[in-house]
Amino acid sequence: MFKRFITRSSTRQFTKNPLERLKSTTDRFNQKIKGTVVEKWVNYWKLITKDYKDVAKSVKEDIIQAPLRSSLYFTGATFITLCIKLNPDLKSFRAKYIESANNISLVPLNVANPQSVEHLKCIESSFNRKLIRHMNLGIMSFVWMDKYSEECDLYESNCSYLQIPYWKLSGQILDVGFLNVWWIISRKMLDFDINY
Repeated sequence: MFKRFITRSSTRQFTKNPLERLKSTTDRFNQKIKGTVVEKWVNYWKLITKDYKDVAKSVKEDIIQAPLRSSLYFTGATFITLCIKLNPDLKSFRAKYIESANNISLVPLNVANPQSVEHLKCIESSFNRKLIRHMNLGIMSFVWMDKYSEECDLYESNCSYLQIPYWKLSGQILDVGFLNVWWIISRKMLDFDINY
């Protein structure tokens, strides 16, 4: 009984109506926003998505044309991202110093390596006088010793002309952090229990 009333034309009309309704709603919306800031904003985002699609297509074509070069680029980008992710901070330097000091305290002083002991004493005195500074370069970090504490308010400590220039900073560097390792303190503590 119900089959008589449902014909093919009515089913086509039923499926077309939602699409037509959506199209007419979109047209009405476009007419309402025409000439307004919203239209400019919509056009801006349409252009941005078109640009990103074009870039994705060109990157895909470049990968197909030069796979070796693109793999080198991706490897380099991955390595730099890894360096940024594993860049150590001042807290990890302090933890490495405490670990090294604990290790050297287990060895008698007449057996301990004098270079290791002197380096740890220098770091300890710098921490006690609040002279330790940390410089983050994104992919690596430097810990260096300043001339004055941050709490010191002398003219010499505030004048920019009397600060340590960057090209003379190499004598003040205590450690270099790269890939989550502090390299100088690790090297100095390599044979900390051998006195030679």
